Amino acid sequence: MKFIPLLLASAALSFAQPRPFDVASVKPNSGSVNGVSMRTLNGRLTATNVPLFQLIQQAFQVKDFQVSGGPSWLNTDRWDIDAKMEKKDISDNDLWLSLQPLLAERFHLKFHRETKQMPVFSLIVMKGGPKFAPHAESPDGKDQPRLGVSISSGKGKLMATKTTMERFADSLGHQVNRIVMDHTGLAGNYDFTVEWSPENHEGSLIGAMEEKAGLTGLNLFEALQDQLGLKLESTKGPVEIIVVDSAEKASSN
Repeated sequence: MKFIPLLLASAALSFAQPRPFDVASVKPNSGSVNGVSMRTLNGRLTATNVPLFQLIQQAFQVKDFQVSGGPSWLNTDRWDIDAKMEKKDISDNDLWLSLQPLLAERFHLKFHRETKQMPVFSLIVMKGGPKFAPHAESPDGKDQPRLGVSISSGKGKLMATKTTMERFADSLGHQVNRIVMDHTGLAGNYDFTVEWSPENHEGSLIGAMEEKAGLTGLNLFEALQDQLGLKLESTKGPVEIIVVDSAEKASSN
């Protein structure tokens, strides 16, 4: 099963000031691990066998098509990172943002931002209305927002609990490789599940709803309409890009 990390991002990048890690280790990966792993827990961030390209994506909370430029080894050389904060209750998003000063210090990362008009999707409600209900808070009021995606055996599944439409729209962007803007007008938090066949829209965005490629199961575009009463409409909009001007390979510490 492949787990897809979800980041809360938008067409406009965050300008929050990240806090540097109190202790951090950065080393080239030894090659003994095949898979990629990135985790956050109790003020600690670990990354194993991760290319700098993906670290930049995580640090700036953007999707892969929002990172361009850089040296040829940006997506080939792999790195291990173990970074900690003295403060244990820091949020996951803040931990990822703290990668920014770490990458600047250890990889001498230099970059600039550009805004480009690019194809995007607008998430809207269909005429029949949404096919899911608002989140019902538990008696203790301690429900935590959860949103996860799994891809296994040619099947995709997204499960959301106490999730806003803005966050859901952002997560869809990882599946369709575009920015998805929330234009549903739905406020508050919701619970829902959507299942689809990823192969049915792989390699085709606008034409995905018309082409089945001989496969069974709903593609993501169809599943959103059939199961949630939502629709993705293609349009254009401003998307900010992280352009890597230069970077150097980090040495072991």
